[in-house]
Amino acid sequence: MEAVVEDREADPGQLPDRARWRRVAAAMPNLASLAVCLLLAALVFADNWASPVWTSTAAGVGDGALMMWFLQWTPHAVQHGLNPLFSPSMNVPDGVNVMWNTSLLLPGLLLAPVTATFGPVLTFNLLLVLGLGISAWCATIAFRRYVRSPVAALLGGLVFGFSPYMLAQSRGHLQLTLVFLVPLLLLALDEVLVRQRWRPLLAGAALGLLAACQVYIGEEVLAFTGIVALVQVLVLVALFPRHVRGRVSYALLAFAAAAVVFATLTAWPLHFQLTGPQHISGDLHTADTLATDLAGLVIPNRVQAIAPDSALRISSRFPGNVAETNGYLGIPLVLILLFTAARWWRTPVVRVAALLFLVPLILSTGARLFVGGHKTGIPLPWAAIDSLPLLESAVPNRFMLLTDLFAGLLLALFIDRARAWAMVPKIGALVVTGAACLALLPRGPLGGVPVEVPDFFTGPQVQRIPAESVALLAPAPGPGNAAPMFWQAMSGLRFRIPGGYFVGPDPTGKPKYGSNPRPLSKRMARIRSGFRPPPRLDPVRRAQFVDDLVRWRVGTVVVGPMERPGDQATMVEFFTDLLGRRPSRTGGVWVWWEVRPRELRGAPGDRRLP
Repeated sequence: MEAVVEDREADPGQLPDRARWRRVAAAMPNLASLAVCLLLAALVFADNWASPVWTSTAAGVGDGALMMWFLQWTPHAVQHGLNPLFSPSMNVPDGVNVMWNTSLLLPGLLLAPVTATFGPVLTFNLLLVLGLGISAWCATIAFRRYVRSPVAALLGGLVFGFSPYMLAQSRGHLQLTLVFLVPLLLLALDEVLVRQRWRPLLAGAALGLLAACQVYIGEEVLAFTGIVALVQVLVLVALFPRHVRGRVSYALLAFAAAAVVFATLTAWPLHFQLTGPQHISGDLHTADTLATDLAGLVIPNRVQAIAPDSALRISSRFPGNVAETNGYLGIPLVLILLFTAARWWRTPVVRVAALLFLVPLILSTGARLFVGGHKTGIPLPWAAIDSLPLLESAVPNRFMLLTDLFAGLLLALFIDRARAWAMVPKIGALVVTGAACLALLPRGPLGGVPVEVPDFFTGPQVQRIPAESVALLAPAPGPGNAAPMFWQAMSGLRFRIPGGYFVGPDPTGKPKYGSNPRPLSKRMARIRSGFRPPPRLDPVRRAQFVDDLVRWRVGTVVVGPMERPGDQATMVEFFTDLLGRRPSRTGGVWVWWEVRPRELRGAPGDRRLP
């Protein structure tokens, strides 16, 4: 470094060729690892890229439709000068508090030009690739602080970025796979607590900025990272008490700077979340089933390429669903982790990493221990955390994200130290490392499911709906039926809709999925489930349904495709009776234009309720 400074002084403004090439050579491993991570991520979702605007892993249903809706919402709000933290486009007339939902505000804003040009499906597909690829690469960069070998750091980063957790959550939970800031947050924390080579205000500002950015991607991930960061502070104080005194003043100053930067960037959104319209309080996930099964650490599930039928029969009993069964590590990796912790326990980084691996692993097992799909009743530490404010609705098995991060670090440390071994043990380390990577290999490319959206919502016909007016879509959008929301998103959010799939308050303020039921929405749900209404509506029911149309200020009614053609025919018959006229058939849907609900109150057979 001194030579470089001297040369700069001798030849101002021009970096010496030797120093320039040295910097290029130093950057090459990082660039190569970035290329590898992105290429592997693209291969995981290869089936999406045959037609990335019209195929995806979610295809416009379930949680994927919710993500695409919010990816469309952010640029729509910015373009029309709306508050991005509150959306009136769904759940008419109450709207949705965006901060209580997985709204992906920062990714949606950064990729707004892509969404505006190509639509939310391509943006969703890009974020799937970036979630795995960039997260793996950032972990690789973080691990380079502790290992010399670029290959060791890369393999550890791949274990994090392509872990069973990441592959399972990629079925629709973008907020849980865009986790590239997590390794950088812990790296910044290490700078504040241990290395302390930057100026404290700069280190703290970096930490606060990273944490603030994570708020706008996924708050649950930040909460889990914060818990592990607190444990890291306690572990360092307990293991290295003699080093604490000399680092306290720097750390306190850095944390103060982090708090100022974080509060400046997030105070208004967080205040709006906690006190704004449609805010909630209470536990959204009351069932104690989204936890890591202890046997799931070594028994593969449907995410892995190598999963015998005998293993699948066991893993099918694990708590949760395919998107939440993410606790697998594999026997070879578990053996490597145990060996590394035992062999190099006296090495500070190994000791800290091993303890920080165990903490999120234990928390991921939930409030009661599951083994082989059976709930044992043995209490676990999560039971004490689950009731804390703002953590009530957190899902414990998602702590595997942090578990996988420190598993990747321990693997990188193992590979880095094994390079110095003699040939025979080195070959043994290579074999077991290969076995660990093979066990984590994913099951084929994900995605490639065609998007299904009626032509009406992407063609010129939708322009006939007045901008920002209310269109009632059938089947009614809600939990388990997010397709109508996706249709709305594909129209560019031209119109607003009653109902939707989101998190909002019930009449008591407690959280629930979807809108509070109304007589008309309940009747629409019954029709979708196969209910056949009578040929004509009775006056009392008709009055209730008309009141809902008035409350929602519906100007257009659209009946789209349904799972069973008979249900669609029944829905059309129902609205024909309610609205008193036949619909138009256009773009694959049935449409009633220029609906005037208040005029229906005077229609024959309408009797007002007392």
